[in-house]
Amino acid sequence: MIYPWMAAQWQQWQQLQSRLGHAYLLSAPSGIGIESFVQQVTQSILCNTNNTCGECSGCHLFLTDQHPDFFHLQVLEDKKEISVDQIRELVYKLNETSHQGGYKVAWVEGPEYLNQSAFNALLKTLEEPSEKTLFILTTHQVGRLPATILSRCQKLMFAAPSIDEAQSWLHQACPQADEALLKRALRLNWGAPIAAQQWIEQGLFEQDNEWKAALKQMQSGQKTVPQLVEKWLKWAQPEQVFDYFYFWSVSAVRAAYYKPGAEYSDDQIQNWLRFQQACLQAKNSWQGNANKQLVLEALCFEWLQIQQSQAPLESVFQTNIVKGKLA
Repeated sequence: MIYPWMAAQWQQWQQLQSRLGHAYLLSAPSGIGIESFVQQVTQSILCNTNNTCGECSGCHLFLTDQHPDFFHLQVLEDKKEISVDQIRELVYKLNETSHQGGYKVAWVEGPEYLNQSAFNALLKTLEEPSEKTLFILTTHQVGRLPATILSRCQKLMFAAPSIDEAQSWLHQACPQADEALLKRALRLNWGAPIAAQQWIEQGLFEQDNEWKAALKQMQSGQKTVPQLVEKWLKWAQPEQVFDYFYFWSVSAVRAAYYKPGAEYSDDQIQNWLRFQQACLQAKNSWQGNANKQLVLEALCFEWLQIQQSQAPLESVFQTNIVKGKLA
């Protein structure tokens, strides 16, 4: 499926098909459907008619995940990076003769997770690709890729749709959801409509409601911070707590400036902004090697602190760029 916000890139790709290069880098925000675009692109290349007919042997093999000339490389489930052994295995397969007599397509998902040896191995292959081999690299963090990789790929850039476009599409995709839920889903998923759709369909709004109830229990003393954090750690994606807290701070600041009759001191607003920054840094710590329970507990205690006092928040989550009070 080509989503409406990718129509221009799809037209661009169709124009390129008559003169394909050997490597393309597709950069897009997470949750807008870049994976679906890659599937469509790959099928168009492996289709016997070059038109994603859905009926030929090439399409059938691809759609049933059996095409011998398609290779998908990504971080393994129990790993944090793509290893050089994975790249070497891929290169070995790409050097073999095409089974169907056409292109061999390698999709490298998340090249920013290649370790240094894997980067070097991939770079060498990109410099000397075998005949009729196409690399498709997709990333959500193009800034983490080295210039040597960027310079060897043609680029297709994707942007998230506008809020109105995303909300309109989401309304059609999830007709059972009311307007408030659609807006909440998009807000918590950074405006990404596919991620928002999955959030609704997986019933994660119940998790969101559970988190809101937990804030009241924490503030009233009905539950301790460790008790609540222990429950959140059992979620399938406990790191979503950081996004919930972040958007709580966004809503607080927005209410302070735009809600009629709202009266908040500058100190309160500054603390919400400090907490907003702390949420982002806490999430970075979580994704590193920090103790995940302690990170969540520390963020909860900081949230409690700004509820109970207007003293400037001195967060334990300091960035390397901005420290101390916000201007």
